[in-house]
Formats: sequence, structure tokens, C-alpha cells
Amino acid sequence: MAWNEPDLEEPLRLLWDYMCLIHRPKPCDAILVLGSFDETAAVYAARLWREGWAPRVIMSGGLAHRGGLLDTGWDRAEAEVFAEVAREHGVPESAILKEGYAQNTGENFVLSRRLAKEEGLSISALMVVAKPYMTRRGYAVGLKIWPEAELVMQAEAVTVEDYLARDPNPERVIQAMVGDFHRILVYPALGFQAPLPVSRAVVEAAHSLIAAGYGERLLSGWPLLPEGVRPTL
Repeated sequence: MAWNEPDLEEPLRLLWDYMCLIHRPKPCDAILVLGSFDETAAVYAARLWREGWAPRVIMSGGLAHRGGLLDTGWDRAEAEVFAEVAREHGVPESAILKEGYAQNTGENFVLSRRLAKEEGLSISALMVVAKPYMTRRGYAVGLKIWPEAELVMQAEAVTVEDYLARDPNPERVIQAMVGDFHRILVYPALGFQAPLPVSRAVVEAAHSLIAAGYGERLLSGWPLLPEGVRPTL
């Protein structure tokens, strides 16, 4: 089923609104940008830096997901591409740190935390920028891996309709979003991220999208709702 079919409008909106977690901005010690195939995260991080919310920007992401759905197609690490985008939008090289090895979200946090320590950065408040539908999962991962830092999640505020309409591959976006939602439900039991509440309506929205063919990135061997996970009413 195509993403813009009327039957998918409500499930897409429900899941998107859940996955997008944006906090009120506040002064932080650094901005961490989670790499991906969406360069707009780097553009938005540059805007936050220009507004003075943090003095340093950590770009994180290696040559990840090669040959898979989330492959960027770039011949450079995501951190390198994002750093270039940030420079084009006014962030000087001196304000950018590059972590160019992470292969997944957990490594984004683990390796960036290590880099910050090596650079002598004391981080008690961390602004985390990602593509919009990655912010809630990024928050769950960050709570587990960087617990001493207050996480301030940031992304551009955009509707799912506008985001999909401008993306060159909207089907990939939906596959990625459903897969990330599944990880929010499964990964706490594996120790990869902190548990977060979820409503039954959002779980049902994900079921609808999977039934429409958007289950390519589900974790093999796991039901959508793992045993012991109970949606809030």
C-alpha cells in the first residue's frame, strides 16, 4: 500500500507524533548530532549553534548500514558529511568535533561520550539533534548510555505529511520509523536503552503500517509487542 493512501493517514500521524520528542531548548554544554541519511539534522544543529545554545557540536556517525535500507550511499562517514553541512551553515571548524566510527545509535552515544571526555569537555546538559522520528528512540538510548547528562532532544518541527512529501524515498522513511518503534519496545529487555511508555493507540498504528507492508526493519524473532510490555491506556 502506498504511503499516501487515505487508510494510512491516521496511523502515520499517530506513530510520527509519538516518535517525535522535542524538548524546550535550554543552554547546554554541547550539541550531539546523530548521523543518518537525512542531512537536515545537521542544518538544524547549525541553527541551534548560531542561536548560542551550546559552544561545541559533536557530529557522530560512520560508514554505517552498508548495502542495507539505511545506507546513505556516501563514500564518507556520516560525521564528515554532517560537519561539511554545518560549516556551510555557519559553524566554524573549531566548534566541531567528529566521531566517525559509530555504526548504530548506541555507538553514537558511547563513542561521542568517550570523545567528549578525551577532549576535556564536561557535559552535564547535552542537546541531542536527530531526524524528527529518531528523537524519542535517541532519548531512550541516551538515558541508558549517558545517564549523567540531562538530554535536551531537538529536531525541526515538521508534520509527517510535509516530511514524507519532500523526502526522495518516503517508503524508506516509514520502514525506518516502524523499525525504530519496534526497537523502543524490544531494546529495554536487551539492556540497550531505557524503557519508555507507549499507548495502545500507537501500537495499533504500528500494526496497521506493518499490515500495509512496512515491516521490513522489524527485529527478527520478536513480536511487535514483546512479553512483559504493557501499553498505557
